[in-house]
Amino acid sequence: MQSKKGSLILLLLPASLIIGIIFLLPFVFLLVQSFWTYESSFVSKPILTFANYAKIFQDTYYLEVYLRTIKLSLISTGITLLLSYPLARFISRLKTGLKGFMLTLIALPMIGGAMIQTMGWMAMMMRYGMLNGILMGLGLAKEPVAFLGSELGIVIGLVQSFIPLMVLPLVTSLGAIDVTLEDAAKSLGANSTRTFFEVVLPLSLPGAAAGTLLTLMMNLTMFVTPSILGQNKIMVFGTIAYQQAISVGNWPFASAFAIFFIISVFVFAMLAGWLTGLIQKGIKKTKTVAKGAQA
Repeated sequence: MQSKKGSLILLLLPASLIIGIIFLLPFVFLLVQSFWTYESSFVSKPILTFANYAKIFQDTYYLEVYLRTIKLSLISTGITLLLSYPLARFISRLKTGLKGFMLTLIALPMIGGAMIQTMGWMAMMMRYGMLNGILMGLGLAKEPVAFLGSELGIVIGLVQSFIPLMVLPLVTSLGAIDVTLEDAAKSLGANSTRTFFEVVLPLSLPGAAAGTLLTLMMNLTMFVTPSILGQNKIMVFGTIAYQQAISVGNWPFASAFAIFFIISVFVFAMLAGWLTGLIQKGIKKTKTVAKGAQA
């Protein structure tokens, strides 16, 4: 028994060391540095101070940036969920080979990274780019829409970037639903719409919750898309943190700004975990009712 535990520890040790070195040590250093005193650009001293955290609350600009980041993240995550659900539903019903091909196509844009995708959107969103050309050609806009440097442009870029993160867990969750449960609901007189909302949707909520949490976390911490599509007019958490650390050289305040946001994200994750627990209880009740109807 002890030898098995020793072997397990040895197997976990390399991954644990990597996680500790790459994630925990930088976080600890970030936390410590957030209490340092800033003197001038890229110059700070390890003198304890709470001024960096006080600055966040004293200047409403930074709180507005936090709120804007959360707002844009929630909007883009909600749109991503609405667009991904029918797509995931369609893919989950395909045969194994075709399903794998479709999932590969969905995940393919992520290979190129956020920079390539965002630069593509930048070209399309220009004043006389493809998007404005289509809108004006269809008569939906009389003059070019200002996508760049607006919240609308950022949301469009974020939604496209993270659809794969939403679709993949949804496909897994929808594919695990027993088809006979839908047949049982229809045999009791429920139409397709009612079957979806009362059987399919509740049973697929774990996948939706996982995809929503992943997408929301990525949206909250995104830097490249808001920076390029926002044209430095729409400031969010990532752009401010980069500005303070790289342009201004105020690493203590950048660290405090990041730590406060990490705490906020942790609160979001805790709330999501609580909601997921409620969802799981609801799913158990739904399965019980569905099985009773099937019997």
